[in-house]
Amino acid sequence: MKTINQTIHDYWFEPAPAARLGILRILVGAFAVWYLFIEQDIFIRVANTDPRLFAPVGIVFGDPVKPEFFPWLYRGTIIAALCFTLGLFHRVTGPVFSVSILWMLCYQDSWSMIYHSMNLVALHGIILGFTRSADALSLDSFLRNTGKSPGEATEQTSWRYGWPIRLMCALTVSTYFITAVAKLAGPLGIGWVSGRALRSQMAVDQLRKELLGVAPNPLSYAIYDWLPMFTVLAIGSFIMEFFAPVALLNRRLGYIWAVNTFMMHWGILLVMRITFEYQLTGMIFASFFPLERVLELPRRLLRRRPAAVADAALPESAAGLATPEGVPRATLYYDGECGLCDRFVQFVLRHDRSEYFQFGTLQSEAGREQLARLGLPENELRTVVLVEGGRAYMRSSATLRVCRRLAGLWPLLYAFIVIPKPWRDGAYALVVRNRKRWVKTPAACPVMPAEWRRRFLA
Repeated sequence: MKTINQTIHDYWFEPAPAARLGILRILVGAFAVWYLFIEQDIFIRVANTDPRLFAPVGIVFGDPVKPEFFPWLYRGTIIAALCFTLGLFHRVTGPVFSVSILWMLCYQDSWSMIYHSMNLVALHGIILGFTRSADALSLDSFLRNTGKSPGEATEQTSWRYGWPIRLMCALTVSTYFITAVAKLAGPLGIGWVSGRALRSQMAVDQLRKELLGVAPNPLSYAIYDWLPMFTVLAIGSFIMEFFAPVALLNRRLGYIWAVNTFMMHWGILLVMRITFEYQLTGMIFASFFPLERVLELPRRLLRRRPAAVADAALPESAAGLATPEGVPRATLYYDGECGLCDRFVQFVLRHDRSEYFQFGTLQSEAGREQLARLGLPENELRTVVLVEGGRAYMRSSATLRVCRRLAGLWPLLYAFIVIPKPWRDGAYALVVRNRKRWVKTPAACPVMPAEWRRRFLA
């Protein structure tokens, strides 16, 4: 049994691909470059504001920068952001970008208004700028790995790339949790969820827009009297903020929280017309997802070869399979002496209209080899094994991945994949323990059509 220290260590230093950290560097850097370009006039206008409004914030100290000197600092920050995004001389440009973007955002906040929605851009930039985020998908890695096998750098996995991603997720979650705590600590306390404060905030924002000559949002006026709707919105947003730390406990919960919080910001834009650029682009939540899978798409497309080429790569036992052109294959291994498994295979055969699956028993030579690869004994027949895309899936994960490939409404069952794996596998184990009691093994093998028989491995 793991100690608490070991559990914490394994959580924070879980290995991750260098490519995922590299993609995060590109996304954050690209956003910074885009934001600095579109906001250039606003930054320069702020820098020319009355010095009496200047109150240093964060790492900004002393007096305001001379207006004629500020544009050069601004352009330097853009150049640093470009080098950071490209991963060029990252050991120098990474820290330079981190410090310069932090200083630039703090300087903007030093003139009477705090742009809190951009704080995480600077914090994420610091993490990526001071870590090894350019070990893959960068000009540095390209120059360093010239002459080596392609993709070698992007495929490396290490704890050095895992903890920065964990830290980015933790910082993102913390900002939302602090927002919920601030609401509870305010004058209204838990009464904030009544929706009245949210409605008042929307009204004040629309009046401010009118006073400043900005077109208000007609939807805000139309829904002002619908207090129950604001109550629902307030409760929903508070739940997403207060329970944000739950997203760190489980990968699936992280996906769900990130998607729902992303949609919450689009709802804020629709109802209140308040723009949070970093949140609306979704880049703030990118660290919660396995981004490196995007790089696998070209490889998957290349795997879709003509039938003659694909058959040449199959083992002799599968050479007789007529693979339709461009259709990938997966192999499902099952207990050949289990009545429930036999019925499940027949069910899949009836609904697998694209002939995506082929089948083999765990008792067969190929099945025993798969069990050995997974470190399971040859007599381990309480699971199904799905081999798909070079990866093996077992138990509930295998069953749900099979369902998503079937015709009809069966792919909807794949939605249960969001349930934590231990819970899913617990339900699966319950069925397995009673499978022979609930479903009797047929006395004789059923007679299958020829088009079904050829999809079974010998």
